[in-house]
Amino acid sequence: MKFLKFTLYMLPALLLLNSCRDYVEVEQVGNNRILKYTSDYRGLANAYNDISGSGGIYLLANADVEFPTTYQNGVNTIWANSYTWQDRIYDPSQGDADWIGLYKAVYYSNVILDGVMGSEKGTDAEKKEIYAEAFVHRAFAYLQLVNTYGPQFDPASANSEKAVPLLLKPELFSSLDRSTVGQVYDQIISDLKSALANDIQDTPPFNVIPSKIAAYALLARTYLYMGQYQLSLENAEKALEMQNGLIDFKSFATTSSYPVLIQNPEVIFSKTLLLSYNGAPLSTELLNSYSADDLRYNYYTAPGTNFFPTFTGRGYGIPRYSPTNGINVGVSVPEMYLIAAECYARAGQTQKAVDYLNILRAKRYKANTAYQVSTSTNTEALNLVLTERQKEFIGRGFRWFDQRRLNLDPAFQKTYTRTFKGTTYTLAPNSDGYVFPINQNYIDLNPELGK
Repeated sequence: MKFLKFTLYMLPALLLLNSCRDYVEVEQVGNNRILKYTSDYRGLANAYNDISGSGGIYLLANADVEFPTTYQNGVNTIWANSYTWQDRIYDPSQGDADWIGLYKAVYYSNVILDGVMGSEKGTDAEKKEIYAEAFVHRAFAYLQLVNTYGPQFDPASANSEKAVPLLLKPELFSSLDRSTVGQVYDQIISDLKSALANDIQDTPPFNVIPSKIAAYALLARTYLYMGQYQLSLENAEKALEMQNGLIDFKSFATTSSYPVLIQNPEVIFSKTLLLSYNGAPLSTELLNSYSADDLRYNYYTAPGTNFFPTFTGRGYGIPRYSPTNGINVGVSVPEMYLIAAECYARAGQTQKAVDYLNILRAKRYKANTAYQVSTSTNTEALNLVLTERQKEFIGRGFRWFDQRRLNLDPAFQKTYTRTFKGTTYTLAPNSDGYVFPINQNYIDLNPELGK
């Protein structure tokens, strides 16, 4: 049994939740209340800044990003190591903020799941609502963790490779043996189904709160990463039945008209990357893929002079619109359209795939321009969908997860190369570079993490 040394220093307040077993009647410790009432658990569930940890180191490694030559001299070692797909990302003095933030979200979720149903001064309905939400938060965190620190799920294998520790209780003393890829995915699906089974609310007041739509949408994303396309389609369609509104970019007067994250009607469930990843330069190839009529270039990107350090080129623009925005990696309506389109293309239903693409594209192009695409072959339909994903999800890191899963298909495998400070680096399909290493500091403290 190992103490969670690698996250302890991040959780001083949380220690109070689980370190006072002999003093359960003490309600006040400084400014912290021992969780006792349902309202305490609601407060914890609504602690968005603490429970929204979504990582993002993969953003720097994915094909969306390209560091200009002059920019390379100013990046820190974490950025440089991620960008060049190194087998060690962090120096001995550094912590892994992605790992810490995601496991913090897991810990908060476990605290809620372990205690809210026995809390006081709350109705059964209130307790059950909070309980159901925690399953979604935990599922999201583990989906990020397994796709950052674990090998790609392969529907043709047993998925017995080691991934990350699966912690399901709010224990500060716990085994950190890594579970397999298959076990982590099983838990993600179980959590999302548990949220649905516990009647999670359909439409919460804010998109930072998990909902039934979010559970369906996350199941759609999870099954897509698993290559279970029919199940992915079914859940994407369920999500779209409940929320399908898209923003019409033609309606905006200026870029400042773009809605802030909490008011964005396209967002089903808001989760943002760490702020430290804002401003990564976008690749020239990706920027050049936008036609002159595609309004996403104007709204999704901004000149490099808007970021610090500045650079020649463009970065992801939406976080620049408002300090309340970030890089949203939660599930959204556009993602559901594109998941459904991909699944239809893979199922041979070419016209349905194209129809879903055109529903989205109609809201992204200038008025009176040719936005519609058409094709008569499944292969071309699938290629159109994958290209559209790159343009719609620009600057969010989703490309990394697509690169990982598409490596399983020889038709989509690609070798990537980058030159950084005069040295060329290569990322081959299915190489170890697609799995981020667990920080050596944590393995030194907890050797089972390295097994």
